[in-house]
This record gives sequence, structure tokens and C-alpha cells, in this order.
Amino acid sequence: MNLDRFRIRTVWSILAAFVCAVLVSGCQTTSPDADPVAAPGAVKTASNEAAAAKAASSLGMDYLRAGDRIRIVFADIPDAPAATDDQIPEDGKLTLHKNVEIYLLGKKRTDLEKEIEDIYVKQRKLYNRIKVTIERLGLFISVGGEVRTPSGTVPFTAGMTLTTAINAAGGCTEFANRRQVLIKRANGETLKVNLRKAVDDPKFDIPLYPGDTVHVHRTLL
Repeated sequence: MNLDRFRIRTVWSILAAFVCAVLVSGCQTTSPDADPVAAPGAVKTASNEAAAAKAASSLGMDYLRAGDRIRIVFADIPDAPAATDDQIPEDGKLTLHKNVEIYLLGKKRTDLEKEIEDIYVKQRKLYNRIKVTIERLGLFISVGGEVRTPSGTVPFTAGMTLTTAINAAGGCTEFANRRQVLIKRANGETLKVNLRKAVDDPKFDIPLYPGDTVHVHRTLL
């Protein structure tokens, strides 16, 4: 009897161990459809960067972007400096009156005015009060070369891309080299884009920003 009981206990022990192993294995298995959790400090992927760029380009016209030209006016202070005309750099930072540094990208113009006033009055206590006004200057894209209306500039609109800018300039002439259209950013970066691909596939249709220059070369044929 004792031997039979020992055998029964042994069988149950083996079964219990097997069930536990299966349960633990199932808990550690990740569903192939689950989104992986990024480790702290993980490097951004190209897809994330593209999504960020798309989000930035979809901001309303009252939000500030790199390349925007703005005029900042200070008032209600005794030593008010002259109004300054600046172009927002790629890093989004500007240094203002009395070395106050601000970050502008993606911020609404009216919200930024209040933020700057708070820095001078509440944070740094440089003035009892101050009035800051940000004026957004005319926004343009330069389009030249083999386009039908080579006026030099076209008004910038939110979400403007290479094809919409060229269309705003009347489209390409019959002499245009559509395989290598040059885009020069306000920060000096240059891109060469195949306009034929951009027309056929939106992912090749490069977004443009205020201050960009587009040049359509003449074909050699």
C-alpha cells in the first residue's frame, strides 16, 4: 500500500510541475501583434521622425515653424528696444532683449507673447510689466527656373508640398528637368527630388516650409 501511495504522489508531482512550467512559459510569451515597449533613452526611428515632421507640417497657420519670419515688439517699458525682425532657426531658439532665450517651435503666437511677458515680469522680475507683440511677416516660397509663372515667390499655405508650390507657379514648362528638382531650405540644406515620383506617390512629395527655395532645372535634351 505504501508503495502504491508513493507512486501516486510521484505521478501527481510530475503533473503539477509540468502544468507550472506551461503556465510560466505562457506568461513570458509576447503576442506577435503586441507593440514593443521602447527602452528608456531609445533612439528615435525614421518612421517616428517622419511622423513628427508630418505633425509639425499639419499645425495651423497661427503656430510657429522653423523658417518663419517674425517681428517682435516690446512696449510699456522705459528702455524698450527697437522692434526686431528674425527668422526662426531650425533649433527653434531665439535670444531676446536682456539675453532672454526662448523656444518658439510649435507654439501658438498669442501663447508665446504671454510666455515671454511672464519671463520678464514673474520669473526674472526685470520689469513690473511689459507688453510683447509677435507679428508674423509674409510667408513665401521661392519658385524659379522652368516654371510657367516665374514670379519668384508664391504665398505659403499650411501643408504646402513641392507639387503644390510648383502648381502655384503655373506648373513646369516643356523644358523642365523633372527628375532633379532642387529644394534649398532656409538653413542651407539642399535636396534633390524626382518630381515625377512626387506626382505619382505622395510619400515622395516633400513638405515645404516658409523661406524654402525651389528651382526647376532646364533639361539638357
